[in-house]
Amino acid sequence: MRSDDRILVLEITDGRALNSAGLLDNRLFKGENRLHAVRDPMSSLWYMKYDNGILPQPLRQRFSSFNKLVDYTTLYFKRRGVKIEKIID
Repeated sequence: MRSDDRILVLEITDGRALNSAGLLDNRLFKGENRLHAVRDPMSSLWYMKYDNGILPQPLRQRFSSFNKLVDYTTLYFKRRGVKIEKIID
């Protein structure tokens, strides 16, 4: 059985990411903060949250499946020079 709280580990794909990422927390790339994908047990919808700090507005959405969350997040970060390196279950 897979976890209802999964950690998305991010990696910079080019040097410009830290300068152009906007509200992305730089601690995500240093391991000091983590991005979680969490399933709400009441609605079964997936959403994201940080360990610490405020999530950027485009990431404050609810998704009907984990795969849809990952697809959206992958495209969001790709435009910012960041990729999802791995998902910790």
